[in-house]
Amino acid sequence: MLLIDRNEPDNIVKLLQQSCPVTVADLNIANMSDFFFGNYEGKRLQFSRKQAGELVGGIDEAEKQLAEYYHNADENYQIVEGIISPERIKIKGAAVPVDGHQSFTASTRDLGSKLFCYKVEPNGFIERGHSFSAVNDSLIAAWIHRLAKAGIPTYYTLHWVQTARLLSAIYRNEQKPPEDHSTLQRIIRPRIYIKEQDPFVKSLLFLSNAYQLGVGEVKAKALADKFVNILDLATA
Repeated sequence: MLLIDRNEPDNIVKLLQQSCPVTVADLNIANMSDFFFGNYEGKRLQFSRKQAGELVGGIDEAEKQLAEYYHNADENYQIVEGIISPERIKIKGAAVPVDGHQSFTASTRDLGSKLFCYKVEPNGFIERGHSFSAVNDSLIAAWIHRLAKAGIPTYYTLHWVQTARLLSAIYRNEQKPPEDHSTLQRIIRPRIYIKEQDPFVKSLLFLSNAYQLGVGEVKAKALADKFVNILDLATA
């Protein structure tokens, strides 16, 4: 059973109901993340969903929630929905409208000092973005890395449809017994080792072909076993 917090959008709930057994509950009130389920082995997995602007605009709050929910599951994950970019996104030569602070001018001094976050609709349309100057891309990268080191990997999705598909795929995958998983356990066909031909034999075959000497591969190998090189053969 896939549990979904009551505050999550109805469109995600309805989409997940098409492929998973779903129950809506007050997860956050119980100090649990937005999506929660058990796998085949009985381990508890939970996923925190944050929109790009929501995360960048409130990274301290996001970390606080992850810490509060951490011990209520065996495995913790974070989903970041939308686009986080150090550059203003442009479409056909025009920038996507950005709600923000001051106008943006690039220079080597403030390069990477501002982040632009965009919400993407399922049809790929980006209506408007938001800019943030309190957090830069280096800080976000380091924070995501430290979360992974602490056991909270992060998945990125463009929009709520991709988020639902991600959760559905992981939920169904986790219901399989361990012996049904083959990742990193597949039998890889070994590469064929092609033996390098003896350059002396190749030289003999080349000379035989050039001067019509009638020396074939078998005879060339026999000569190569008996003589060291062309000079040794010629002076025999």
